[in-house]
Amino acid sequence: MPSGRFVRAPGGGNVLVPVSSRRGALAGVSLLTKSKPVAVAAQWAMYGAVAVAGPRVLPGQRLSWDAPGDPELWRDVADGVGGFDGVAVYERPQASREGVAAVLLRAGRPAGFLKVRPDAGELDREERALRAFAHGCSAAFRVPMVLGRGEAGGRHWMVIEAMPARPARPVRRPDLEGVVEAVQDALAPALPPVPEATEHWRPMHGDLTAWNLRVCGRGLPWLIDWEDAAWAPPHADLVYYRATASAALGAPLGTLPPDADEAAAFWAKRVEQRSGGDHDAALNQRLLDILRTL
Repeated sequence: MPSGRFVRAPGGGNVLVPVSSRRGALAGVSLLTKSKPVAVAAQWAMYGAVAVAGPRVLPGQRLSWDAPGDPELWRDVADGVGGFDGVAVYERPQASREGVAAVLLRAGRPAGFLKVRPDAGELDREERALRAFAHGCSAAFRVPMVLGRGEAGGRHWMVIEAMPARPARPVRRPDLEGVVEAVQDALAPALPPVPEATEHWRPMHGDLTAWNLRVCGRGLPWLIDWEDAAWAPPHADLVYYRATASAALGAPLGTLPPDADEAAAFWAKRVEQRSGGDHDAALNQRLLDILRTL
């Protein structure tokens, strides 16, 4: 089972950066999903400092971490991906959502991104969505490839391709129409059919936000976190992206399609059901206020 010494990354208390190697620390710093320009610049500064001086320069709480769950689970993961010798940990920031996520490291380099869940539903949806994209690409974005999947110790796991170990940033001027069209075209034949009453619904990514559509180096942006891929009212992804960008980043809503009211009501109902005790409760309230005005 993985264990070791970590730093709880400043500005991202849910990310544990390993301090056993320079390369591992760089992979951990890269896990921060900063979206505001100043925060992205600060992340790059931290990354550069580690690259030059090593993990000892990282500020933040030092702590030990032992992998949760049954040892059988971690043996199964290691067997499924050809082994790993370290991790950088991403703790789910919402206390109401169970599960573990981590970048699996091999000699300090990312070997895959692991997700562990108590039930198979979220991973089933994500795997179905990711496999709908041939070679992990569309014309508008790329997605992680599925590297392994299994169940052990009463938990379900999946390992997907890890993004490069460098800070990523949101797409500055995303082609949202192109992104939504690519999502719908790929998922329409892959998702289970919907009831007759919702035949006009279209496939959605389900969490299309600025922090999930990210540029990391050259080439197409990455679109990650497909656990909520499903059918939804038309324009659901577009409405959610615009509303979350406005709530979190202060971006203008822009012009929405005239028939986007069903999507806004759809998301308002979902946001209302989120836990009021999570760290992002204030953000969810701002998001709800925006959705109710659409």
